[in-house]
Amino acid sequence: MIVRLGIGLICLTNAIALQAQPATLAFSDLAGWWSADPVYAGESSRVVLQFSEKDGKPVAELSLPAIGAYAISLGTVILDGNRIDTKPLSFPLTWNPDSRTLSGVLPHDAVPVYDIAVEFHRGEPVAKPEPMQWKGKQPKVKWSVQLGAAAWAGLERDAQSGLLFVGNEQGVLNAVDASGSIRWKFPTEKAIRGRPAVIGESVYVTSDSGFLYQLNKHTGAEKWRARIDAGSPERLPTDQEKSRWDQYGSSVVADAQRLYVASRDNNLYALDPENGREIWRVTAGDMMTATPAVYRDLVLFAAFDGKVQAVSARDGKVRWTYDAKLAVPGDLVISGDRVLLGSRTYDLIALDAASGKEQWRRYYWFSWIESTPVVRDGFVYTGSSDAVSVYAIKVADGSLHWKTPVPGWSWSRTAVNDKFVVAGTVGVGPLPGSRSGALVALERGSGAVRWLYQEEPSKDVIDAKKNWGFGASPLIVDDTVYAVDLKGRLYAFELGS
Repeated sequence: MIVRLGIGLICLTNAIALQAQPATLAFSDLAGWWSADPVYAGESSRVVLQFSEKDGKPVAELSLPAIGAYAISLGTVILDGNRIDTKPLSFPLTWNPDSRTLSGVLPHDAVPVYDIAVEFHRGEPVAKPEPMQWKGKQPKVKWSVQLGAAAWAGLERDAQSGLLFVGNEQGVLNAVDASGSIRWKFPTEKAIRGRPAVIGESVYVTSDSGFLYQLNKHTGAEKWRARIDAGSPERLPTDQEKSRWDQYGSSVVADAQRLYVASRDNNLYALDPENGREIWRVTAGDMMTATPAVYRDLVLFAAFDGKVQAVSARDGKVRWTYDAKLAVPGDLVISGDRVLLGSRTYDLIALDAASGKEQWRRYYWFSWIESTPVVRDGFVYTGSSDAVSVYAIKVADGSLHWKTPVPGWSWSRTAVNDKFVVAGTVGVGPLPGSRSGALVALERGSGAVRWLYQEEPSKDVIDAKKNWGFGASPLIVDDTVYAVDLKGRLYAFELGS
């Protein structure tokens, strides 16, 4: 009796142990579609996986509908018990047999910096939608003029004379009057990527020649030039693997005593406005393309290593440092006692300008924020990168007011007046349907699209995978929108009402 009882207990124990063992995962358990809605900073975004066999190998593909990215190949699926991974793009997941779900953390290739938990459930197939056909009311073109080369640098206007200042890829600064006539040109010999700045009777322009130029704003006569680049690396086009996507450059800001400009050579320069003499410089940890900002007795600047710093305007001594974790490519903007900036962590960030203490951040799912913030009446307006949208955010707390899809990457600063937000977008050659170049006017209150101007790219542009559209920041002046495209044509559009 005792022997039989012992054998029974052993059998019962073995059965329990067998039931406790997790079922071994087979690829047949994975094959098909899985979807998840991970949440971060109070908002979620759909993520889709498909497991299938191709050429006899188990493979996985990732889709991110929010940015129009479908069937991104993760590579071969590797199974190890209840663990799953993919190669060459790693996305480790764990199979949960009880809930029949896959859980893990979104890969940093898709979501940098943050560890965002994700849980996939069986889902329905997701097909790539047909490219959106962007159609709408066309604005009236008042005039246009060819400036000879593509333009990335934003537009500047002198309110006194009405002259527009436009730099282009040939390194020429053009002064254009309100009728579209070119009044003067100034050659710098290398591409101009920083927005010209009118300060007093002068216009300042930086160039990849390595100089900052002070010119008479009426005639274009050179007053002086100052070396502000001790040898930064050459810019690489965005279609090259090692490109840092540094399409823009710093402009110039000033206080009563000094000029300030950031450089791709890692230095912030303080210069004497009378002669361009260097007063001091501060070296950052990486190159800089963001225009610095002046707040009281501080100069604030940011670099591609993510560090935001405030230094004394008098001598450049550091007052505070904030780590945004990844590159801050766009200009810093002061709003009251805040400084606003966008980061490649996908965050729009507000800091206390005096202390550097973070006040709030707004997360843009799957999208760098290259676009310089523009503040008006309690709201901040920005474009985005892969989110292909324009955002209106409340300055007080970072909450979302509206978000409107636009045809392409809206990397540049938007133009804002009482009624409208105007954004330029950039397309890329082989994808005219999903990343299209255009100029879009939105209602400031609601984000509704009022009009859209778009020119289809040529076959040469498509085949060469070149950017097209409007990469330079536009301007609104009274009832006119001024914008220059990547074919080098400057337009004056009727804004409308």
